[in-house]
Amino acid sequence: MPSALQKPSRTAILFQNETCDVTLIDIPASIAIAQGRPDAIIRSTPALEEPFNNLPHEPKTKRAKEKLSIYASSPLHQEYKSIIEGALSRIHEHVNALPWCLPRTLVAQEPTRRNSDMEVDDPEDELDARLTQWSAAQSMGEANQSNLEKMMATLGTISEPDATLIQNTSHPWLMSYSPIHKHSGEPEAGEEVAQKEPWQSSFYNANNYPVYLTVYENVPHLSAASKYRFIVPSRSSLFLSDSTHSDAFRASFRELTAEYVLPRHFDFILLDPPWPSGSVKRKGNYEQVGGMPYMKKMLMSMDIDNYIEHNGLVGIWVTNKQSLRDHVLGPGGLFEQWNVGLIEEWIWIKTTIKGEPMFSLGSEWRKPYEVLLLGRAAPNSWTTMTAAPEIKRRVIAAVPDIHSRKPCLKELIEPFMPGPDYCALEIFARYLVAGWTSWGNEVLKFNWEEYWAPWAPGARSPSPYT
Repeated sequence: MPSALQKPSRTAILFQNETCDVTLIDIPASIAIAQGRPDAIIRSTPALEEPFNNLPHEPKTKRAKEKLSIYASSPLHQEYKSIIEGALSRIHEHVNALPWCLPRTLVAQEPTRRNSDMEVDDPEDELDARLTQWSAAQSMGEANQSNLEKMMATLGTISEPDATLIQNTSHPWLMSYSPIHKHSGEPEAGEEVAQKEPWQSSFYNANNYPVYLTVYENVPHLSAASKYRFIVPSRSSLFLSDSTHSDAFRASFRELTAEYVLPRHFDFILLDPPWPSGSVKRKGNYEQVGGMPYMKKMLMSMDIDNYIEHNGLVGIWVTNKQSLRDHVLGPGGLFEQWNVGLIEEWIWIKTTIKGEPMFSLGSEWRKPYEVLLLGRAAPNSWTTMTAAPEIKRRVIAAVPDIHSRKPCLKELIEPFMPGPDYCALEIFARYLVAGWTSWGNEVLKFNWEEYWAPWAPGARSPSPYT
């Protein structure tokens, strides 16, 4: 059981019952608060006002339709449906006519939203291409000539730039860092220019405050399009590398943890794999070659069990496809390979601002929920873990945001942690979290400064919940 929930001064939880098994949470707020910046606001897309009634991209083959029909009538889905309906009713009783999310600060250029599954056409294509390029550099070993973490030890000092280093064309990308000014939110004057180093895609912010990490193209005349600035939360680690190259991660991880004497095992490991699906293929975000066998092989090669602390928790997101659940929980599945036993299931129900499921719960083609399978690792090396006799199910209601943004689980998982100094690792991450380690080929995406509203201490979006 989790410990008593101690709410921070700012919370993303809009409602939670006493047993903590029904929660209404605001997704943008959950991500912003997890940055450790009390007044940070992440930009979002408009909140969903009405459910989707038209569901294109229905299965084309008879076999696919039969599979979905079988799942729609399965005891598991019927149990989920009953639990979700009860949870939504409970939330309605407490929030009355209030919207089910906080006011949103919108992205400067609203992405084109698809009409069925909340996917968007991301306008930051160039940023995505850069992230792919930088992560590939790490995987290929092109950026291992400098130890960025040593720079952090001298944060605040000003030295003359190394002209030889800056002019070295073997480094197509350079980087610098600077503390964020406490009042203006801007970098401290002079520091960013003075501390350029070759790009290296592993980074640890050892400070108790966020820093700006700026990546420059190594060209004589820098243009705005060749400069990217990201906000790195305090005490957070990032590894920008393709998850298919786990050897590159292991090497960087050993180097960074040795440099800073950081833990190498985690109390919580969270995964949101890019499972093969029709919607992912249409959007083109992830490599789909090899399908599910390729994905399972990739996950197995990560050796997740080597990073789990005794009695640690592992959470992995799955959609409503039965095959995904089997790949995690079935014989020879991921949990068995990692010696993890299922203890809970967290059901994220996607709703409108009025608390209606974004799709009908009775729809055969789409389900308005995803599930986090939460397992516990063995207490020692000789214990074989199995699923708990009774699986606890919790419901998290949230209005969807930009495609792929799920509720940040930091505030929800911390009551389960052994103490305030717990260690967490997120794999396939797309944003950073204060105090956590994040690994993925888009790990900096939503920490790009363009996704954040201007720093304004003391200014918060008006909330009817406070």
